[in-house]
Amino acid sequence: MNKLLAGLLLISAAAIAEDGAPLGPYDAVNPFIGTAADGNTFPGVSLPFGMLQWGPDTRADGWYHHADRTIRGFSLTHISGAGCPIYADVPILPWTGEVTDPGSSPDYALAFSHGREQAHPGYYAVEFDNGVKTELTVTARAGIGRFVFPADAARTLLIKVSDSANVDDAKRKADTSAVEVRGTDTIVGSVHSGGFCGSDSQYVLYFALTFARPFASAGTWTATVSPGSTSAAGHKVGAYVSFPRGAEPIVAKVGVSFVSISNALANLQAEIPGWDFEAVHAAAKARWTDLLERVHADGGTPEQRTIFYTGLYHMLLSPNLFNDGNGEYIGFDGKVRRLAPGGAQYANFSDWDTYRNVVQFHALLLPEQTSQMMQSLIRDAEESGWLPRWPVANDVSYVMGGDSPALLIAEAHAFGARSFAARTALDFMLKGATQPGTGPHGQSQRPGLAEYLSRGYIPVGDGNETGASVTLEYASADFAISRFAAALDDQANAAKLLRSAQNWRNLLDAETGFIRPRTSDGKFLGDWDPDHLMPRHKNWDQVDQLGFEEGSAWQYTWMIPHNYAGLFAALGGEQKVVPKLDKFFQKLSGWAVPTFTVTNEPDFCAPYAYVWTGNSWKTQEVVDRVRRETFTAKPDGLPGNDDLGATSGVYVWNALGLYPVIPGVGGLVLGTPMFSRATVQMGNGRTLEILSRGEGVYVQSVKLNGSTYDSTWLPLDVLSAKENRLEFLLGAQPNKTWGAHRASLPPSFDVPAR
Repeated sequence: MNKLLAGLLLISAAAIAEDGAPLGPYDAVNPFIGTAADGNTFPGVSLPFGMLQWGPDTRADGWYHHADRTIRGFSLTHISGAGCPIYADVPILPWTGEVTDPGSSPDYALAFSHGREQAHPGYYAVEFDNGVKTELTVTARAGIGRFVFPADAARTLLIKVSDSANVDDAKRKADTSAVEVRGTDTIVGSVHSGGFCGSDSQYVLYFALTFARPFASAGTWTATVSPGSTSAAGHKVGAYVSFPRGAEPIVAKVGVSFVSISNALANLQAEIPGWDFEAVHAAAKARWTDLLERVHADGGTPEQRTIFYTGLYHMLLSPNLFNDGNGEYIGFDGKVRRLAPGGAQYANFSDWDTYRNVVQFHALLLPEQTSQMMQSLIRDAEESGWLPRWPVANDVSYVMGGDSPALLIAEAHAFGARSFAARTALDFMLKGATQPGTGPHGQSQRPGLAEYLSRGYIPVGDGNETGASVTLEYASADFAISRFAAALDDQANAAKLLRSAQNWRNLLDAETGFIRPRTSDGKFLGDWDPDHLMPRHKNWDQVDQLGFEEGSAWQYTWMIPHNYAGLFAALGGEQKVVPKLDKFFQKLSGWAVPTFTVTNEPDFCAPYAYVWTGNSWKTQEVVDRVRRETFTAKPDGLPGNDDLGATSGVYVWNALGLYPVIPGVGGLVLGTPMFSRATVQMGNGRTLEILSRGEGVYVQSVKLNGSTYDSTWLPLDVLSAKENRLEFLLGAQPNKTWGAHRASLPPSFDVPAR
């Protein structure tokens, strides 16, 4: 408890050890980054991709907001950085007062200050203002907590079974949760929730909570508290256990499962058989240390190192393990299924966000584990008929437009995750891309597919407000599928999908130089002003321009990275494109503005568009600005929702000096590195060492494995040595000739003119 009592909290960038040396990767992580403003991260405990993510909630919707001063409980499940509330199941709260109405009263929360709170990967601790102390640590499916009360205080733990994030949503009013007191040392139960982003998605979580010492009394509640009751069921239920007064810790272990209470108990017993908190904590720290040190960075300021390693940490929290230790999981068809030995099922894929920069990192570092993630999506498709779009637990939410699961699988394969049923995956990709139809909840993998296939675009109107952005998302998915098909030697489908990947041309208005929505009569949308984002959405709080989801024509026009050469030619060439990009990057953040927005996923690749014009130095300037101006090591240091690591991924990749710009293609565009040295241990047994010499951010020259490298494009297959070295010479002034020749540009993918 010494660390807890010391109240060591990294709020800003102090990534320096007491001896003045830079902190290592583990100690540089600050889980409080992103817990203020709109980051939506949480400072609780988890293993990489863990099922149990146990941590504090300050609000009824399951979020932790850094400005709040009370904690409502420590819930067992979270998703880091999502744009909508979900999970936050079964909050547990230590309590010193009477138990009168915990099911509905907001007063059942404890005051705290950040000076007595700390968080590290796999460890969280807080001392409340009333002197109650809590420590948490975890394994993959289980956790152990220590709760220390003042010696003269009453000692109770509240188990708020049905206080999940969305339990009071209108769609959830009929959901039933249940709790049971077993003997004098165990509480078990289940909670039924869902409704991510207003969707019809749902799930059931089971839990088992055991104590090292017997409790003296217990009770449950529904509408009222029932002392001595051993069970309860309903929409709002919970339980409490009380212990004799004393100063010794109350030690509790909890296991979870999405299959059954018996599996939750089995997970708990298998992963934490004893009561040694420190041993579990040490194992969690060792696991995180091993994974974070696979990207070893030297140099940089303390703040840069903290932002970088916290970003990497956030990228490794999801997707989440979904099967139990016995191999069982609940399928998309609601049936209990069992994996073959060695298999793993994963859930919670924020695909619209993470296909842009997260899955590539997973595949490079952890190809076998990433392959299991992709096989999980294939199983979901086999059980439901379609690849799931933004799956939550064992259901599909259909959040965000496009066909992002296809992109996710193609990206994983391109970056080295190959141990999954690729041909089956391609069959489902092709089905989603070519066969209109409905899946779970009567919704479609690709809404509007019939019009997309017949017209080559999705028109706006008749209630469709996002036809232009969805058209571009489908074009990106078609391109990624085409590369995936080519890799599997399906040349016919590769050629077919490469043609439809050029459907962006059907929305390019050469007169204005923008992607512009069309209506069903084939005409471009009228009353249109890209600089003022007119016309606006009718139902989107006046944030977005009609035709686009989370964005505008200014932002989506650059979301064609698979064929920048074709786009730029159609826009009139470099002389028109570069000034347009310069105007776009006048600002780096903000909504409802006709400029770049670092928080907006379609914009993530845009800083690298300059490279295709032969002006890499302009990319280097923008990347440096993004790193310096939009991220900090403070709680509000993420410039928007982290979206399961996607926003963090912008910083991590840009800091390394590389970016996965082209969807479905195994290669990286060169930017400008931030560290003097960074070594990436790839999962294929090879390493990539990225070195930089000189002062400034402008690339003067590059060497690969000792030889001059003039290209701005780094295909993964050139990293064929056991140890690969990419060396940048940087300067304070731009070298406008480096990367400017046609042969130096990254590829673009078009179809021959007819």
